[in-house]
Amino acid sequence: MIHRNLLVLFFCLFVASFFGSPNVGLAAGAGGEFFEAGSCATALRKNLKAMKYRDKWEKCINKFQVVYNNEPKGPWAPASLYNIGTLYLELFKYSRNPSDQKKGADFLVQVQKKFPDSVYRERSAAELQKSEASASVQDDSPRKEAAEVVASGAKLHLREPLKMELPVPVSPTQAKYLRAGESCFNKLRTRKPTEATRREWMLCVGRFHNSYLEDPSGPLSAQALYMEGVLYNGLYNGLKFRSDHRAAQENFEKVVREYPDSPFADKAAGQLKAMAADSPVPKTTIRPPAPQKGPPEQPAPQAKVSPSAPRKPVGGEPGLAVVQELRHWSDPSYTRVVVYADQEVDFIHHLLKKDPDLNKPPRLYVDLNNSTMGEGVQTNIPINDDLLSYARAARYTVDSVRVVVDIKSFDNYKVFSLHDPFRIVIDVWGKSGPAQAVEESAENSLRGSTSDRNRKVPRGALARQLALGVRRIVVDPGHGGKDFGAPGFIPGVHEKDVVLAISKRVAAKIRDDLGLEAILTRTGDRYLTLEERTAFANTHHADLFVSIHTNASRDPRAYGIETYFLNLATDDESIRVAAMENATSTKNISDLHSILNDLLKNAKINESSRLAELVQNSLVKSMNHRGYDRIKDKGVKQAPFYVLLGARMPSILVEASFISNREECHRLVTSTYQQHLAESIVQGLRAYIREINPTALHESPRLRALLHESSL
Repeated sequence: MIHRNLLVLFFCLFVASFFGSPNVGLAAGAGGEFFEAGSCATALRKNLKAMKYRDKWEKCINKFQVVYNNEPKGPWAPASLYNIGTLYLELFKYSRNPSDQKKGADFLVQVQKKFPDSVYRERSAAELQKSEASASVQDDSPRKEAAEVVASGAKLHLREPLKMELPVPVSPTQAKYLRAGESCFNKLRTRKPTEATRREWMLCVGRFHNSYLEDPSGPLSAQALYMEGVLYNGLYNGLKFRSDHRAAQENFEKVVREYPDSPFADKAAGQLKAMAADSPVPKTTIRPPAPQKGPPEQPAPQAKVSPSAPRKPVGGEPGLAVVQELRHWSDPSYTRVVVYADQEVDFIHHLLKKDPDLNKPPRLYVDLNNSTMGEGVQTNIPINDDLLSYARAARYTVDSVRVVVDIKSFDNYKVFSLHDPFRIVIDVWGKSGPAQAVEESAENSLRGSTSDRNRKVPRGALARQLALGVRRIVVDPGHGGKDFGAPGFIPGVHEKDVVLAISKRVAAKIRDDLGLEAILTRTGDRYLTLEERTAFANTHHADLFVSIHTNASRDPRAYGIETYFLNLATDDESIRVAAMENATSTKNISDLHSILNDLLKNAKINESSRLAELVQNSLVKSMNHRGYDRIKDKGVKQAPFYVLLGARMPSILVEASFISNREECHRLVTSTYQQHLAESIVQGLRAYIREINPTALHESPRLRALLHESSL
């Protein structure tokens, strides 16, 4: 009896600790729904009569689907997808409907893709193998040829063994992947592709693609891409999926376009000719890659910038996100690569370590699930700075895209996503920080030509150039171009024009009053993405970053001045303002909190907070002293502004009055009010610079020697 009571007690304690734990408080509801769905499935499997009715199966499937939809990244998500997959496979035994079998396999594959560390990954693989084995036993019809491929005018059947000829020398790793693909291919050569065996074909495709990614310019790349196309063509001939036909066509076209001297270019051309007769999609003309457009107008030319306008998606498969463009901004110590897609996608990233044996540098790859490449997207982006050599993107599987960044050297990196539009940002920092780059730049300028060395540099000017901890400030006028910002209370007044006028005055005051360098992210009515503005500040080695905006509210009575720095939002109003400036939803702002903790590790939070405080105090105090009434101090606040993400210097965002308020809008359009705002902001910057009291010259003997040398 005592033993029984102890068992009951332990069970109660377990249940109480599980559902009462604060760590799983959010999942308790999902856990209850999951157990309810599990009870539904258990009861169904015990009722032979009910198992004959589709709606009974779909009822349980829908219950698991609700659990997954509510928390797609929660603790119950992998188990829910796994149960949906197995239920569909069990339903197939009664319905004999191939779509049920396909759905079951698709859900199990999702488990493996989205939750590689879950125990359900192995369970899903086991269920897929059982399903495929069952399908092979049940298929007693004579086997047909899986596919036919045309190579140089001669027919080659998949049942003929494939033997790769490897040139010498060749990368051992690339050869290993190619040999693995060859082995995989030979196992499939007598098997008909079915929806159940599709996974095996895609694994084979992946092995050839890994060989290509290992060295896209290597001697085996054309061969690997060609074999990818052969496999996709085999899948299309067996299953008639348009996506397979397009993938085969893309691979063959790429071989012809990028490897014209390879013998596989002729084979690929033969494949394309044969495919054209049975093309389910309009034929694509093979053209040489179009010349790259020149870089957009920049206020300063130091940073390399890739083309600006994202391409529109063309011919995307239904349900797949389309990768529209890759862009990058770089300098010797920092590079930002941005991948633009037409909808949100799940993605994973992984760093491959340096391989000294193969003389391979580190490589960072990002896999985008449920994605495809847009038509005409530049897939190879030469960067060739001190950090990165190339960024490239390619279709990895039939429903995924892989972006690979070849790294020369780095200190750390971050990968995160932004919304509206959806894009994935890759930031890579070098081991030499901005301060060292400044010193090296100064040394190079002082040790330039003979005439430069003989020319005496004014000591005060050199002190301003080298001694100050703050020597360059980037001023960012918000919005611009097609992004009008908030509309003013006065018809025809827009935030983008007002903040540009204020920013120009701020930059002029920084130069005149502080004797420092000021750079504007835009000097005219030009559109810039939010991530481009931060990259601009980083690549120009800014010591401070000030983004200038005007506030707006649905309540026309709202007024006042506030200053923000990057951090987790602590109130609904801060989330609202961040959503407005980020041009996204408040939900996306809340979701951003999940990645902010990692992004903030290298952000200068304390310095930014202090800078925001001094600028805000200066704005309120100065504007009040100038006789303006109703200058409301809305204080210093924090929120996750996209424009501040990744900044490597103290950074703030100023909301200089409400453009939606009658009185403040009338003030904002006057040159006097704009000038007073600019002067107040610069006074705050001056207070910050005085407070930090930089001692750069004392910390840099090399620069002190250069200073002495230049004064002789």
